[in-house]
Amino acid sequence: YKSATNMTEQFAALAAIAQNPGKTRDDVLADFYGKWQHDFLVVNKWFALQAMSDIPGNVENVRKLLNHPAFDLRNPNKVYSLIGGFCGSPVNFHAKDGSGYKFLGEIVLQLDKINPQVASRMVSAFSRWKRHEEDRQNLAKAQLERIMSSNGLSENVFEIASKSLAA
Repeated sequence: YKSATNMTEQFAALAAIAQNPGKTRDDVLADFYGKWQHDFLVVNKWFALQAMSDIPGNVENVRKLLNHPAFDLRNPNKVYSLIGGFCGSPVNFHAKDGSGYKFLGEIVLQLDKINPQVASRMVSAFSRWKRHEEDRQNLAKAQLERIMSSNGLSENVFEIASKSLAA
C-alpha cells in the first residue's frame, strides 16, 4: 500500500488489507479516505470495499458507515455502493444470526420513504431467499414479511417484496 504509485495500485493493496480486521486495516482505510475523499467515485469504491468485506460481524461496520460524513442515504450511488456492496457479502449478508437480513430490512423501510425505486432495487437482494438452508430462509422470509406489513409501503417495494415471497 505504502509503495503504490497510483490510486489503482493503492486500492488493490487496500482490498487485501481490508479483509483482515484490526488497527492496520482501520489505519489504512482512514489514510486512503484522507487521500481520495474529494473524488466521489473513489469514495464510492471505498464504501463498497468495506461493505463487501467478509470480516466477522461486518454489519456493525456498515451501520457505522451510514453515519460517515461522505455517506448520504438520499444519494442512490452511495446506497448502491454501501448497501448493495453489503448484500454482495455471502458471509455477512447471509449471517447465520440473521443480522444481515435484519439490517437490509431496516434500510429498505427507511429508503422506501426517500426513494422507492432505490428501495425496490435493494429489496431484490431477498429474491433468492428460497435457495438457502431452512434457518436462513426463515430469517429472510421474516424480513420480507416485515417489509410487506409496513404501513405506506410504496408500489415499487411492494411489487418486488411480494414477488419474492411468492417465488
